[in-house]
Amino acid sequence: MSTTTTYTLQEVSQHATQNDCWIVVHGKVYDVTKFLAEHPGGLKVLLAEAGKDATEKFDLFHSRSVLDQFGAELCIGTVGDSHDGNADDDDNEVGPVNAPYGDLVPFGDPNWYQTFNSPYYKETHVKWRKRVRAFVDEHIMPYVDEWDRSPEHRLPRSLFKAASAAGILQPSCGTWPTDYTDVEGPKDWDAFHALVLIDELSRCASGGVIWGLAGGISIGLPPIWRFGSDYLKQKVVRECLSGDKIICLAITEPTTGSDVANIRTTARREGDYYIVNGNKKFIT
Repeated sequence: MSTTTTYTLQEVSQHATQNDCWIVVHGKVYDVTKFLAEHPGGLKVLLAEAGKDATEKFDLFHSRSVLDQFGAELCIGTVGDSHDGNADDDDNEVGPVNAPYGDLVPFGDPNWYQTFNSPYYKETHVKWRKRVRAFVDEHIMPYVDEWDRSPEHRLPRSLFKAASAAGILQPSCGTWPTDYTDVEGPKDWDAFHALVLIDELSRCASGGVIWGLAGGISIGLPPIWRFGSDYLKQKVVRECLSGDKIICLAITEPTTGSDVANIRTTARREGDYYIVNGNKKFIT
């Protein structure tokens, strides 16, 4: 049966038995009759939603990747003139802030992804989450294993450019540095936008990739942005945020760890330059 066929909800409701079971998920009609016995949660769970719009129940227990895996084979059409129904399809339709989102891993995904109410997350955080997830899914997830196993232990420079375009690098200064980037950030940027960024980047499950992309710039650039001269900031900040330059913080020494007050490396000025003497280890 063609997936372009359009049904009404009344028509779908006529297919509500174990031998003829249809459900609606995000505006699409699925014939799950032959899938009942294979459903990991048992056939009774599906039969309870037979002939109905099961979108809410589906989102409560499933990742959208389930539809990617099984949907094409089971989909037989759509309901009315509806579209996919996912809030992620339209920046202007974000849905309830605490609507189910992602894989809903208990104690894994943040509570507000799992329908728990929070006074801190608003529509702008939902849009920001969508933006960061799109970047991670496209530019990190397909390559993370390859990068982790690479003998060079180096991220491609193109990743930094893509991260800048998506606004991933800009929050490294603790706020949105509008004077040094042309990329627009979320409205009313706050610490909870930063938490969303951390949560979504962490989905790649690679500390090396996360630190390689965001660690160095997050501790290396803020001192320059806050305390550097205008000349130094114009020379460094914008090009780091654009992904054209890589910055790091060289504190750790063989004898002092990260004890900044006791570092032994010196910088002695000679004319227009500094002569740096000392040893550094584990450069971030």
